[in-house]
Order: sequence, then C-alpha cells, then structure tokens
Amino acid sequence: MATAEGESDDGPRETKLVLYHFVTSFYSQKARLALIEKRLKYDEHDVSLPLNENTEPWFMRINPSGEVPVLVHGEQILADANSIINYIEETFTDDSVPRLVPPEDTTAGRRVRYFREILDNLPVAAYTHGCILHPQLTADSMIPSYATAKLKGMIAQTEQTLTKRASEHPDLSEAYMKKQKQLQQQLQQHDDINYMKRLLHDLEETLDFVERELVLRFKDTHESGQQMWLCCETFTAADIALSTLLHRLTFLGLSRRYWGNGIRPHIQNYYTRVQEHPSFKQVLGNVNNILWSAVMPTIFRMVKRRSPHIMTGASVLALSASLMYMYFKRKWVFARGSWLGQRLVMNIWSSSNV
Repeated sequence: MATAEGESDDGPRETKLVLYHFVTSFYSQKARLALIEKRLKYDEHDVSLPLNENTEPWFMRINPSGEVPVLVHGEQILADANSIINYIEETFTDDSVPRLVPPEDTTAGRRVRYFREILDNLPVAAYTHGCILHPQLTADSMIPSYATAKLKGMIAQTEQTLTKRASEHPDLSEAYMKKQKQLQQQLQQHDDINYMKRLLHDLEETLDFVERELVLRFKDTHESGQQMWLCCETFTAADIALSTLLHRLTFLGLSRRYWGNGIRPHIQNYYTRVQEHPSFKQVLGNVNNILWSAVMPTIFRMVKRRSPHIMTGASVLALSASLMYMYFKRKWVFARGSWLGQRLVMNIWSSSNV
C-alpha cells in the first residue's frame, strides 16, 4: 500500500492519514471506499454516532459541524467525503497508486467528472430521513418499524443535549447551536411528504440517465472484450458514488421501486456485480448487516464505558453468544425499540452523516 511522506531534516518521513468515521455513515463509506481503492494506509478512529461521540467537544474541535468523515493528513483537515476523495486523488499520484479519476483530456475522465457532478449532489440525507418519517414510501425497508414513532421525541432529547453542551463549552457554543438549528430545519423539511415525493420522483430521472449510460458500457464491453464499470473499464470515483447510492437505496427499501422486475435491468446487473467488488465487500458488505455492524462495536463500547471492572473472558464470551443467538433468531437487539436501536436510528437522522 502507498504511504504519505513529508520532508524532515533527516530526509523523508511518513505522514499518517487519519480517518474519523462511523461504519454505517453513508459519507464515511464513500471515503473508506476511496482510500481502499487507492491502496493507501490510514489509521481509523471510530466515532460512534449512536453514542453521540460526533458531538463531544473533542470531535467538535476537529470538525465544528460534528460530521463524519474527517480525514487528517499532517496539518490538512478534510471534513467532507468528496473533498477527501479529491484530496487523495490530487495528493497521491505515484504510478503505484490507482487513479479514481482518469485524466481530464480523456473520454473516461470527462465521463467520471460528469457523473460525479450528478451523483455526488443527490440529497441522500433527505432520502434517508424521509424514508424514516414516511415508511409508506418504501418497501422491504431495513429500518426498524418503531423508528417513525420514536423519532420526533428523540430529536427533542438531542436538541436538549446540544443546548447543554453549548452552555458547558462556550468556545463551541456557536457550533452546537448551528447543529441544533440544522436538525430543526431538516425535520421541518423532510416531514413534508409532498416534498419527499418530488425528490423521489426526480431520482427516477437520474437513474434513467444512469441506466442509459450503463447500456452504452454494455455495448463497449462486447466491442472491446473488457468488462466495463459506469464510465470505463476501471472502478472510478463515479462508481464509488453510484455503488454507495444503490446500497443505501436498498437499505431504505427503495430498490423495488427503482430497479428489478424488468425495470432498469442494467442497474440491477451493475449492483449485483459491484457487491462482489473487493473494496465494496470490505466497506459495505451485505445490506442486511448494516445496522448489525453498528450494534456490535457500540455494545462493546458501552460495556467498556459503563463497567468499572475488567470483563472476564467468560463474560465476553457469554455476551457474544447471547448477541449471536439474537442475531440468528432475527431478534435483533434493536428490534423491540431498545435504547441502542433508537440511538442508531436517531443518528441516521440527526445530521448529514446519514
């Protein structure tokens, strides 16, 4: 894997890439996919959204918006997934590092930039929030059924937490109150079902355009003998944008609406294929495991925080066995409206982390 290097009096020295992220965050997934595709070494710091670590003072001082992902590279702080992708693409240009964006003067490069412009600007936060508030817009959603009923009360609790932290940390007061205002605006906007219907209708047109482009790549495949992705034969930043979008739409219960049963068959084939792509499997995995992948590390973090005693090997084993039992019996730890499950859903909602 490539590493980042700087200069010192003694010659080259390694400068670490440090990524702050959360496993189920849509934008964190985009950043991780890019780093893995670029084969870059980086240190990871899990910022637990269910435990509100993204609004703790230490993290707000890194990123005052309280959002993940954040990439730190020396003195550089990148606090947006697309900025992170652009930065690592422009910074790590060694021949051993794969390119996510082909050169500008190539057909593939122009395609990638064009589709990134379209896909990266889609309101994924609104899709996610709207499907929590209006489950009737979805089918086969992975979001727990109690989410809609619990959501508004939990938002009020989060607003109280933000107000409290603003008073406890005057230097961060403006950032906390800005985040609170954002939360209120999102609730008001995304609670409007007609607004959400318009957004989901507009997405139909975008996916129609993607489908037409995939038809062209299918033809290119037959002509060149090379299997194609969205823009060319290599997996690019445009594929990162499209694959994470399709994964999130599946999680929200929108896949039946947008592809399958003869609708947009090339998108369906693309999604089937991309699920076997190594970096996709590493970062996103099976859509059925999205919430589960957040539950397990959060439970162990809670145990570590709350217990003053060291857990014995037997107690850890017993906890693991209990959790696995619930998993295989489909009695998820969040299935009955547990505190942890509510926090997971709340933090899907509570910011543009989605």
